[in-house]
Order: sequence, then structure tokens, then C-alpha cells
Amino acid sequence: MDKIKTVLIDTDESFLKRLNSLLANFKEVEVIGAFENANEGLDFILKNEPDLAFVQIEMPNLSGLEIAEEISKRETNVKIILVSEHSHYAVKALKVMVFDYLLKPISIDELKTSLQRFNIKYKINLNNRELQIIREMSNGLSSQNIGEKLCISRHTVDTYRRSILEKTACQNTAQLIKFSLKSGLI
Repeated sequence: MDKIKTVLIDTDESFLKRLNSLLANFKEVEVIGAFENANEGLDFILKNEPDLAFVQIEMPNLSGLEIAEEISKRETNVKIILVSEHSHYAVKALKVMVFDYLLKPISIDELKTSLQRFNIKYKINLNNRELQIIREMSNGLSSQNIGEKLCISRHTVDTYRRSILEKTACQNTAQLIKFSLKSGLI
């Protein structure tokens, strides 16, 4: 799986260092830029089109909401996670279609959950049939039973199972079920 190219924008240098340090715990994440200046950060995002950007909401000159609006106007695939010390921006954040909204201080567990959701939605890219097969696997059904239930052959189910394991980087069905439960797929 490709790394999640990530940009950080926050006026608080110590928070940038802490977030960068937290993100270093996730081998699938590569921080390609960190900015205290919102305009510089936005320019970098528009030129480099990372997968994900963590953006502080309250900044002088250009707010995180304005950055999210500007990015959404462009035809990019950059997803924004807005970061704030205040929860009252959550509704506005939803209106500008950000991927997530995290409150400071961000815990490693919140970060892990958000990154897992991002991976599932944008990097792993499981289709509806694959999700359906995962749900049936979690119910303990064999490939033969799943095939009968979904009106497809056992061979087709096995092909889907191999594809799912490859996409999720799981080694076996038990790992896949555990991964699926933790990440909210089932």
C-alpha cells in the first residue's frame, strides 16, 4: 500500500512537533511538509497534492475553514482533517466537507482511528461486494456458503478473499476479522 502523504499546518510550533512525533508511529504515513504559515501551507498543498492535511482552524490571515474551502474548489483528492481546541467549529467543518475534525490535544488513539478510516475509505478502496464478503466471513460462513448466499461461485468468493487480504495487508481470515472489527467495517 502506498504511504499516506501528509501535510501539517498549525501556528503552534510545539503542536506541529507533537503531531509529527505521533504520526511517526504510523508506518503508512509520510509527512511531506509542516507549516506554521497558513498561506505557505496552502500553496504547498495545491502544488504537491498530498493525500491528507491536518489543518488548524484558528489561524491569522487564513483560517483552516478557508483552506478547506479553497481546496474543495479545486479538483484535488486532498482530504482535510481540521484541528481545534474548540468543538463549536464542528458544524462549519461538516459544511466544508472535511474528512475529520479532531480536538486538541490529539491522542494517539484518536489519530489511529482517523487514519484507519482514511485508509479504508481512500487507500484500501474495498468495493461493496468485498465488504459484503467480509461481513459474511465474520459470521463464520465458508466460501461455499458465502457463494450460495450471494449467488456466485466458491471460486469467485475465494478470488475476492485473496484480493481483500492483499488490499488490507492481512495474513489470514482471523487477522482480517480483527482488522475489520477495529476499523468499523463490520
